[in-house]
Amino acid sequence: MKTSNHASRDQNGRVAFYVLLWKRRGISLELFSHYWRNVHGPVCARLPGQHQYWQFHLAHNEGGTWPTIEGVDTSTPDEDQFDGIAELTFRSEEDRRTWFQAAAILMDDEHNLFRKAIGYNSSPGNSRTYVDRLDDGSPNGAVGAQKFHVLLRKADGIPVEDFRQHLTERLAPALAESDRVLKLRLHLFDEVDNSRPDAAGVSHSEAPEKQYQAAMEIAFQSRLEMEAFFASSAFTGAVTDLGKYVKQLSPFPERKAHTFVYGDRMTLAGQRSSMVAELITNIGATNQLREDVTHLMLTGRPPMDA
Repeated sequence: MKTSNHASRDQNGRVAFYVLLWKRRGISLELFSHYWRNVHGPVCARLPGQHQYWQFHLAHNEGGTWPTIEGVDTSTPDEDQFDGIAELTFRSEEDRRTWFQAAAILMDDEHNLFRKAIGYNSSPGNSRTYVDRLDDGSPNGAVGAQKFHVLLRKADGIPVEDFRQHLTERLAPALAESDRVLKLRLHLFDEVDNSRPDAAGVSHSEAPEKQYQAAMEIAFQSRLEMEAFFASSAFTGAVTDLGKYVKQLSPFPERKAHTFVYGDRMTLAGQRSSMVAELITNIGATNQLREDVTHLMLTGRPPMDA
C-alpha cells in the first residue's frame, strides 16, 4: 500500500545548482567526507539565497546493481567516478544569482577537498520531485533506504527536446507510479558553463562529450524491493526503447545524505556542523536547540548583547 507522498515539499525549489564532486587525491574518503560535511558545509549554509542544500555522499558505480538495458551503457570509467553531489535549490533564478555572487568564499576552500567540481544548472521547473514517500526530507546521515543518484547522457543524434520529453512523459511517470519506488526526483540540466574559472587545483570545466544531460534520484525500501522492481513489468515497460534516447545510465549508490539548509533556513547541521548535530540529536540535548543558544552560536554574542 502506498504511503503519504511528500513530493510537494520540494515545489518551491524552482531552480537548482547540482554539483558533481571528485575528492582531492592524497586524502582518504573518510577525511574528505568529514571535512565536507563538518567544515565546508556550514560555510556554504551561511550564504544567501538558498532554499535547500543537501550533500549526497556516494559510493562509486561498480556495476552489478542495475539490470542490462538494451542499447544503454551502465558502466562508469575510472576517471568519471565522482564521490559526492552537492544539490542546492532556489526559489528563483535571482536567488541563485545572489548565491553565486557570494560563493567566492567557497572557491577558496575547494582545493582542500576537491580536485574537480562540475556544476549543472536547471532552468525553472526542470528539477522536479515526482514522488517522495521518505518521511524525512532533511536527513543528517543514512536515510534507511536503498538510494541511488543516476546520471544520464542522451543518445547521439537525438535532440535535447526529445530526450527531455521521453524522460518527463514516459520514464519518470512510469517509475514513480510503482509502489516499490519510494522516491523519484528528476533534474534536466542546462549545458555546463565552461567559462567558470577553475579554483586552485580544482577543475570546473567538462568536455561536451563527458557532460550529462539529466539525473534521477531514486529510492527503494530495501534491496529486496529494488530487485523485485527491476523484475517487474513496470520497470521493463518503463525502459522499453530507452536506448533510443539514453546512451549512458550511471547509478551511484548513496552512502549518506546531509541537509544544511531546508525551507530557507539553516538546519542544525548547517548551524553547528553535521557531526555536532548528530551528537545533539543522539544525546537528546534539547537545551542546545533553544533560541538563546542558537543566537550565541551564530553570532558569538549572548541575546542580551544583541
